[in-house]
Amino acid sequence: MRVKEVFHAWGHRNVKAMHRTTLEITREEHLTPRGDCIIAVKSERSVSNLSPEVKQAIKCDGAKATLTLRLLDVEEVISGRGSERLSLTSPLSIVCRKSDYVCPRTLMIRCDKAAIDVNRELVEYLRRGLRLQVILEVEV
Repeated sequence: MRVKEVFHAWGHRNVKAMHRTTLEITREEHLTPRGDCIIAVKSERSVSNLSPEVKQAIKCDGAKATLTLRLLDVEEVISGRGSERLSLTSPLSIVCRKSDYVCPRTLMIRCDKAAIDVNRELVEYLRRGLRLQVILEVEV
């Protein structure tokens, strides 16, 4: 089974994308310079309001997930895993982690990329406040 969800978020002048183990997209409108894992704000989604189909699929231990980030001519793909331990209850955030750590904000674990690994051209576009297309695909 393969499920897909597409939504948008926005860049912000304070996007740094320097965190080495996590990547976050938030529904918050503001970003302080301390938020070095956040790559986008004003997201249309958080983990709690993803479709029931996506949530069910990513809560499987064998699930493979990809988060594709598209902005103008740049595309970045982050691959990770689902887990039955995911609660997906945060109304504010989506967090992708390189580790196995799980909290209410966690969407994927064991990801191949964190914020620091995101294409720097994409990060520059995000710093301009441009709209980011986010495509989440989960295969069980």
